[in-house]
Amino acid sequence: MIGLYILCLILMCFMVEFMFIRMHFKKAGYNHGQKRDVMIVLGYPANKDGSMSPILRERINKAAELYHAGIAEVVICSGASVANNHVEADVMALALAKLEVDGRQIIRETKARSTYENLVKSREIMHERGLKNAVIVTSPWHLRKSSSYAFRLGIDHTLENSKVPKEFIMGIGIIYVYVYIQMLMIYLRFYKGK
Repeated sequence: MIGLYILCLILMCFMVEFMFIRMHFKKAGYNHGQKRDVMIVLGYPANKDGSMSPILRERINKAAELYHAGIAEVVICSGASVANNHVEADVMALALAKLEVDGRQIIRETKARSTYENLVKSREIMHERGLKNAVIVTSPWHLRKSSSYAFRLGIDHTLENSKVPKEFIMGIGIIYVYVYIQMLMIYLRFYKGK
């Protein structure tokens, strides 16, 4: 019986946190086939052997699909080597080229070590090249966080989510809880009172 009370308390805490995050982290709408100047594909660590991790694979598959649908001709692959020696942007660019995305249209942003930096560096590239609007491609649980950063940085953007990797279907709830706790900590650390 006590276990049931604890479970209910945990669920109530998560619901309060969920509503709080939705209020304080603004999210753009989905792209729905609109043409955009550029596509920003947010990085995720590759496997230790340099192959694509399941999360990165799904982001790249979505980016290639959008590219071939004519949504954006220019693709920014953003991500440094964070978890190992493999630069995320390089792994993504190579994978996109294998999926017949024109290598001349792929921009490798290799310095960003976090979601916020991904978007700061991508915004710099957009300004340098006169690109006005973007579609951000990332995982479903990562949309709100990345979009809220893009809003704070003044990036005109829409969103596209990749598929949930089949390897993560069973743990998707845990991923959302982790990301939402992370966002709450970000809010408490940086945005409280602003």
